[in-house]
Amino acid sequence: MTLAVCVRCGESKVGAFTPCARCGLDPAAHGTDKELQAKSLLLTDKYFPGGELEAMGRKLRAGELVAFDSAKLAELVEELKTQKLPIVSKAAPGCSIIGWALFGGAVLFVVGVLWMWRTHGT
Repeated sequence: MTLAVCVRCGESKVGAFTPCARCGLDPAAHGTDKELQAKSLLLTDKYFPGGELEAMGRKLRAGELVAFDSAKLAELVEELKTQKLPIVSKAAPGCSIIGWALFGGAVLFVVGVLWMWRTHGT
């Protein structure tokens, strides 16, 4: 798991592209803002060891600006232009509302047919 810090408010979170529970910033929702996404990637434990990442979060929570390595930021922006962002979903794969509704409807239909066949067949 990647530990990260929200670019806007400094709140700790899991994953660079997950929405922030504190301020609601969702880097993945801003598909064209590659700089925001690059900054979100930089504010992870991949680029800053635990103590440094925590210090960056404290600075942001205090309203201070954090300095980003401009070369690394530019490199990540270019890299993100050629990649698709991962789909971040809270729902389990394959468990969509439509899928479950169709499954439930099919079960009710089969139960209804069996009930009708049993009560009217004899």
